[in-house]
Amino acid sequence: MIKVGFVTNPDKDPNMVYTRELVEWTRENGCKVLVADAVGELKNEESVTAEYIYGNVDFVVVLGGDGTILRVARHAAKFNVPIQGINIGTLGYLADVERNDAKWAIRNVIEGKYHTERRMMIEAYIERDGAERAAGIALNEVYVTNSVFSRVIKLRLEINNDYLSSYRADGIIVSTPTGSTAYNLSAGGPILKPDTDLIAITHVCPHSLTARPFVVSGNDIIRIRVETSVSNVVLNMDGQEIIPLLKDDVVIIRRSKFTTRTIRTTDMSFYDVLRNKMFECGK
Repeated sequence: MIKVGFVTNPDKDPNMVYTRELVEWTRENGCKVLVADAVGELKNEESVTAEYIYGNVDFVVVLGGDGTILRVARHAAKFNVPIQGINIGTLGYLADVERNDAKWAIRNVIEGKYHTERRMMIEAYIERDGAERAAGIALNEVYVTNSVFSRVIKLRLEINNDYLSSYRADGIIVSTPTGSTAYNLSAGGPILKPDTDLIAITHVCPHSLTARPFVVSGNDIIRIRVETSVSNVVLNMDGQEIIPLLKDDVVIIRRSKFTTRTIRTTDMSFYDVLRNKMFECGK
């Protein structure tokens, strides 16, 4: 029996009407269903924590927008479980399908009519007083910034222990190919095809005429040292985990051993998605 997990963003489906419909439909189609406890009291379903789901299902259906998918991806990757995003948010760039096609898409997965894409992830460490501690993993980006707007900070950038430059800016984004179409894109960074083995580095509002975004190998190790004494510098992981930084802290960013497995049930290419979600969304 196929085991399917459901994780929902309750802000996108506040009364859980849509979630209940999909859960019941999936069970009626012969699957064992586990639902995250945030969904709550679904009849005939086993309600468990989201963390339990990741290690005990064949795939996870994520109902929400890109933020929900990012949150689930960071946990599901550690169990190598694939995730199927159903967009019930706004943009839904990372989702497999929109809400109206959800049953069709889930049925395709149940019947084995799908493929998975492995998405590169990055991990960050903080080096402080000679000791290194893990900060977390990210599917989209790692961002060093000043949490107080209108104050620039000074950051020193090194790649593979080679000094590149020091910048005064609002921050520096280090992005995966998946994240290149997120905050990196908004900041003027390059778009990377998801299956490339690359990392984008983009300065946010640099106080310089020469600072430009650039692309490095996925095997490179990036070091960002905080050279400013202001007290509001933070490390931001996928926009969801924020860690305060101190002067002379070094953020070390490299490829993670984990990858996100995303389910695809359509034949839309990366360029189809890019055109539909980015180029034509304002038309």
